[in-house]
Amino acid sequence: MTCPRCGGSGVAGPTGEHAACPLCGGSGVVPEPPDVVTLDAEAQTESDRDQTSSDHDQTWSDSDQTESDRDQRSADEDQQAADAEFAAGSDAAAHERTTSARARTSRDRAAVSRLRDETAAARVDTADDRDKTAELRDQEADERDRQARDADVPVDDDATVEEVLLRVERERARAAADRARAAEDRARAAADRNAAARDREDAHRAQAEARHNLVLAATDELTGTWTRKFGLASIAREIERAHRTGGRLILAFIDVDGLKEVNDKQGHPEGDKLLRLTAETVRANIRVYDVLVRYGGDEFLCAMPGLTLDAADKRMESVAAKLRTADPRHSISYGLAQYDLGDELDELVSRADADLLRRRRSRGRAPR
Repeated sequence: MTCPRCGGSGVAGPTGEHAACPLCGGSGVVPEPPDVVTLDAEAQTESDRDQTSSDHDQTWSDSDQTESDRDQRSADEDQQAADAEFAAGSDAAAHERTTSARARTSRDRAAVSRLRDETAAARVDTADDRDKTAELRDQEADERDRQARDADVPVDDDATVEEVLLRVERERARAAADRARAAEDRARAAADRNAAARDREDAHRAQAEARHNLVLAATDELTGTWTRKFGLASIAREIERAHRTGGRLILAFIDVDGLKEVNDKQGHPEGDKLLRLTAETVRANIRVYDVLVRYGGDEFLCAMPGLTLDAADKRMESVAAKLRTADPRHSISYGLAQYDLGDELDELVSRADADLLRRRRSRGRAPR
């Protein structure tokens, strides 16, 4: 009967099974020849995966450009706001406009941070897909190599010359084609792994940029304290914690005395120095986990969990004394409010502000 490996005449054994083929020496039982249709379909699937990955790359690139544009707009608005505030001096309307501009900038930066986090997560997913594609291509390359080895069969000298030449030419051509496809698959798998590595690097960079943008959005550029929006949210969390645990919480309302006069007589750079000095002095006298917020142009809020009113009062007095030591003309006014069960943020701020006014009146100073 005919050998399915080489096409020669095999010798049947006593039980009807194939004996060794006199042409190729094989058992007469070989794996099926390469399924070209199946491999071509797999190649098309890989091509589709490549296109999907490329589409993802374009999407991430477009998203990065959008985020960069928004960052630039935020920086421009920051500069415009600073210029307007400097030029306007203490004009209330101008201050309100610049405060609103900075609030928009803060919101933009927070939005960019979220977008970059989402972009980073998507790039990690794309990298995972590329790694899976690379693994499949390596498996397909191994299969093509196996098929190529199976095609390299010896040909017995007993076969006719025409038969030998025809079969050798056909099998060697098939083996060469399979090896070429295997090499191509491995090259594409290596390219996929390189692309996956780049995606992960881009994802890590995007995550770092998102964290940086969030810090920028949450930090007051001049004093290094929390901005109003993010700082109030942080104080609200301290209120929730005090409500949940029954712990103490003191809120200080701090006002920098005479800032308008410094701005008017000495210029805004000197006023900025006073604000920075005040913030640094407060930070030096509170704990790292206390929350310090720039609440307004010359106002700060400071939330101090776990302290009594007396302990908080001593801390604020220490701040005032150190400022006077630095320059007798420098001073702060402050008021304190202790959290009571059920207090909302606005109530606590109002009580601290009222205490500030009461303390000022008791020292014979005019209200703000």
